Amino acid sequence: MSPFITIKNPLKCYKCNLCLKKCKEIHGSSRIKKIDGIPVFCKQCKDAPCEKVCKVNAITLKNNVPVVNDELCVGCNMCVEVCPEKSIFIKDITAHKCTLCMDSQQITPACIAACPDKILVVKCEEDHE
Repeated sequence: MSPFITIKNPLKCYKCNLCLKKCKEIHGSSRIKKIDGIPVFCKQCKDAPCEKVCKVNAITLKNNVPVVNDELCVGCNMCVEVCPEKSIFIKDITAHKCTLCMDSQQITPACIAACPDKILVVKCEEDHE
């Protein structure tokens, strides 16, 4: 079981971008993809297709969360193609995705703390893929 971030009700997202701004502040660049103005988050798949398809082993599981190694990633786009949530994106020849802020000092993921509408939550479901 891996935790993941989700939106309680996408219709209540006012597209303020504060989640993206806070993510960028914490990580140097935002790891959140937007589709039609709404943030899309990685579901931290148990059998992560992004990890399996990566030919250079740039995506590995750390505490059941797929993490991209910037130094190994070649930006081939394969992970983007297989992501069931369409939450991975390529920027500056490197794949980016949410890691629940596990590589920072944040206890609560930065995007959740930044959301003024309180519609972002961490869920943990056995079968969320």
